[in-house]
Amino acid sequence: MASFTNSGSEVVERTLEEGIIRAPTLDLEMYEVTRCVQWIQRGGYRKVGLQFPDELLGDAAAVSRALTKLLGFVVYILGDTTYGSCCVDEVAAEHVGAEAVIHFGHTCLSPSKRLPVLYILTKIPVDISAVVSGLEGTIKDQTRGLIMIYDTRCHYAAPDVAAKLVVTFPHLVTSTLLLDEDCSFSTLTSEKVESNPEICKSGKNCIDRNHKTAAQCCSNRLTFNGRALCLPSGTHIKDYDFIYLGPSGPTVNCVLLRFSENTFYCVDPSDGSVKITSGVRSVMNRSAKIEMVKDAEIIGILVGTLGVADYHKVISRLKIISKAAGKRSYTFVVGKPNEPKLANISEVDIFVYVACPETSVVERNLDPVLYRKLVTPWEFEVALLSGKEWSLAFETDFRELLPGGSSYCEVTSEPRDEEASVSLLTNKTQTLGVRNGSQVALDDKTGAIMFHDGQAIAALHVGGGGQALKSRTWQGLDPLLPATPTPSVVEGRSGIASIYEDEKS
Repeated sequence: MASFTNSGSEVVERTLEEGIIRAPTLDLEMYEVTRCVQWIQRGGYRKVGLQFPDELLGDAAAVSRALTKLLGFVVYILGDTTYGSCCVDEVAAEHVGAEAVIHFGHTCLSPSKRLPVLYILTKIPVDISAVVSGLEGTIKDQTRGLIMIYDTRCHYAAPDVAAKLVVTFPHLVTSTLLLDEDCSFSTLTSEKVESNPEICKSGKNCIDRNHKTAAQCCSNRLTFNGRALCLPSGTHIKDYDFIYLGPSGPTVNCVLLRFSENTFYCVDPSDGSVKITSGVRSVMNRSAKIEMVKDAEIIGILVGTLGVADYHKVISRLKIISKAAGKRSYTFVVGKPNEPKLANISEVDIFVYVACPETSVVERNLDPVLYRKLVTPWEFEVALLSGKEWSLAFETDFRELLPGGSSYCEVTSEPRDEEASVSLLTNKTQTLGVRNGSQVALDDKTGAIMFHDGQAIAALHVGGGGQALKSRTWQGLDPLLPATPTPSVVEGRSGIASIYEDEKS
């Protein structure tokens, strides 16, 4: 590692070592190249984008070469995702005019609308015997209802694990991946369900359409985070504990928040170790964000996806809620958010992050700064909608807030009457709503222009971005000042900052 006192030439002169890029001798069966070729040929696509997560980019060149050789034309690799790699990056695909996308690796199961997508879920090692032994040794009550969910990369082993667990736990219900409502799903009983492994456009196992499916027979069906399950009649989700098969990460964190009152047995697929947890503490810790939204005067709507279906509808909904509550809102598209980007917009008090379920929830231990600045659309609505109450059933999927969703609440564009309360965080007065007569009247002669301190400004900016800019100590270059004469251009110093060439002596 370079020290703080060296010249820095090591970084400038460093070259890549051989072997950094993985050799093209990997096992291509994990990437299901044959099925990719069949899907492309069946759809008649001539320009296809391949999307890999960061951990699989080393295999991207080999997979691309294999597909190119079998198809007879070049396929494109999407080298860097615009937002999270778990979502289909339709923005990057459209840069090359792609007609379809093949998504490899872990996925958040968020539906996309603009381009046809094939999901290759890939695989991570699962020690089925160790997983079953670990769960049987940890769960003492064999009569308790259990729901098994799993990481998308463990899909290939989930039926075998469930078939062995159901012998010990007869009330086991397994969820299935659900990406396309046209695809049916099934639940495991004491007998292993055999289904066609062919995954359709959305990536979910399909059952013959001529037979009546479990989805059509189920009266107690529940969908969440791109998954579906069918509970026995007369039972409730609170009567069950959860088994999660997969590594720790955003997938289990989202489900923990959604079912925070349930007990979770998180089993590591590699060694079968089990961790018992719940999401109650996480939800309770995030309850302070409700007060932060109420305290805020300027709301930033941070767009974290341009590929998840209905993202524009929830943005419009957030603007309506903001205006009715007397808050000023501005929409920002910054790609992947980080502290330097948000620091450029210091006037914004809080950001509502519109992204996929797994990306919108930022953990405190991973990024404390973003944790304090970002809230989810569900938290935003709980804070500003009078008809919505906070609960332990945290909703990470913004699509559930839209009409037809489980957390939908009707909104109106009419401003609500002003209400005052005391903030639980700052002990200052916070107001929600609009006071009667507080709207700025526009002059018929001058339109939206008014004079303030001898300057003409837009009335639409009063109390908004224009006023915030005026309060800054430095507002940029003044165009009214005369231009400064430009001196002649001279050659500057050369070298690196710590040792310029004229300093070597």
